[in-house]
Amino acid sequence: MRINPWILVLATAAIALPASGQQRNAANDAALLTVRMSNFAFDPDHLRLKAGIPVRLRFINESSGGHDFSAPEFFAASGFPLGSSAPPNGEVAVGSRQSVEIVVVPHTPGTYRVECTHFLHSLFGMHGTVEVLP
Repeated sequence: MRINPWILVLATAAIALPASGQQRNAANDAALLTVRMSNFAFDPDHLRLKAGIPVRLRFINESSGGHDFSAPEFFAASGFPLGSSAPPNGEVAVGSRQSVEIVVVPHTPGTYRVECTHFLHSLFGMHGTVEVLP
């Protein structure tokens, strides 16, 4: 019995397509968690996530100055959907009256520190934690 090589190529492609489609859907179907940034506060300041479950983080800066969500250890211990990557230096910068969304998949359970790295912002109270549960 002779098998046409093109049938094998098409069959292989058909098997591969659902997997990549599922990864894209996982990012699109991620639960939304909004973090509001104001003068010297994150709201909420404690995020509780589950390992292996994608979450869409929406950062909204409600103030007239810039802020960032700096969590290098958390982002280093997490994964990101195809086509995206960890924020540079583990920081998500959000300009005045702007918003930024990222999708992240926490991998390693633990508690991670979060802070705004702008001058004195953390000292004035702009810090918190991300807790990743098993």
